[in-house]
Amino acid sequence: MSFARASLWTASSTLIKILGGLVIVKLLAVTYGPEGIGLASNYRQLITVLSVMAGAGIFNGVTRYVAQYQDDSQQLRQLSATSSSLVLGTGLLIAFLLLVCAEPISQGLFGDRRFANVIRCLAFLQCGIGWANLLQAKLKGIKDARSNALTIIVGSLLAIPGYLACWAVGGYAGALIGLAVVPSIALLPALFFYHRRADNLLGPLLPGWDKAMAARLLKYTVMTGITAVTLPVAWVVMRHQLASHSDWQAVGLWQGVASVSDAYLQFITATFSVWLLPALSRLQEKRAIAAEIKRTLLRVIPVVMVLSFAVWLVRDLVIITLFSSKFMPMRDLFTWQLPGDVCKVAAYVFGYLVIARGSLRAYLLTELTQFILLLVTSHWLIAEHGVLGAVQAYCVTYGCYLFLVIAAFFYWYRK
Repeated sequence: MSFARASLWTASSTLIKILGGLVIVKLLAVTYGPEGIGLASNYRQLITVLSVMAGAGIFNGVTRYVAQYQDDSQQLRQLSATSSSLVLGTGLLIAFLLLVCAEPISQGLFGDRRFANVIRCLAFLQCGIGWANLLQAKLKGIKDARSNALTIIVGSLLAIPGYLACWAVGGYAGALIGLAVVPSIALLPALFFYHRRADNLLGPLLPGWDKAMAARLLKYTVMTGITAVTLPVAWVVMRHQLASHSDWQAVGLWQGVASVSDAYLQFITATFSVWLLPALSRLQEKRAIAAEIKRTLLRVIPVVMVLSFAVWLVRDLVIITLFSSKFMPMRDLFTWQLPGDVCKVAAYVFGYLVIARGSLRAYLLTELTQFILLLVTSHWLIAEHGVLGAVQAYCVTYGCYLFLVIAAFFYWYRK
């Protein structure tokens, strides 16, 4: 499948996923108001973390090795069996911890132990999230953007009635369970498309074990763990610094402009895991890798620049449509946020080379670089300019980060 067709399928599925998520959040907000949304915020963060870590966080590794070993059926079957074992084992371990600690977790998330049964249901649903992610990672590895996109589309469409059914049966607690059903229900279409498209090629899902393959995959567990610790911590520190300097309204303005970036950038970055990662994983010669990165940059960066400029032009309409007139002060923040988005996407093209190579040391260095740059620039700029300093720190961070990864790439290429 061509890059253009892969991008079209990915963009379509991303749009449906975003719209489906907005509908569910809207339903929760209309039914239970700001208090209901606020009470669910920590629980939603837990679901996000489980979506990343369920299945030991090996999914980028699975995509890489499926792409790399497409012509080696023995390695593919070892990969399939070992990844199934890791996902099964991790899912059972997380489920055990959630079941045993349901009441204290409920107390920590909601300030009340009466939602312990929600946590117990989550214990089982997160297993579905892990298996759905595994199957989609395999489909990405063979560049089957169509099947992967249809999995996301069907899963998003099933999520809405799934959420409504949970809410109808269980009220607010049922709605919370429904929020966990949203990512886990993707397992149903993932199983269908996997068995239809890739079962013979990638092997059955029966668990097995290969020590060497497990060692390769577990490097990606460490990478995922690093990502889960570094940048989220930096964002938390920046939020509290901004709240101390200004107030939580300023934090809300910053989070508002950041959420706009997250939404439109998904249409670009979602293609990376479907197309760029498998492509880089199959290449071995430096000249071919450099050509693929150049080709990707020439395709992606003009699109990001056009999209970001379009967002800047209609920023007032975006603010009114997605938020309210109370958020109008954030219109001036787009001037710094959007150039930062362009630099971030360009830098991530080079970052996917690190993932494709499976270089743990280089990955740790890139994550720590972003972490340190964000903390240093935000400490300085927020103190000087408040909420404007937060977006300035974002822009400066990814401008510097892009310069550093380009320099590192040329050093690696000429070595």
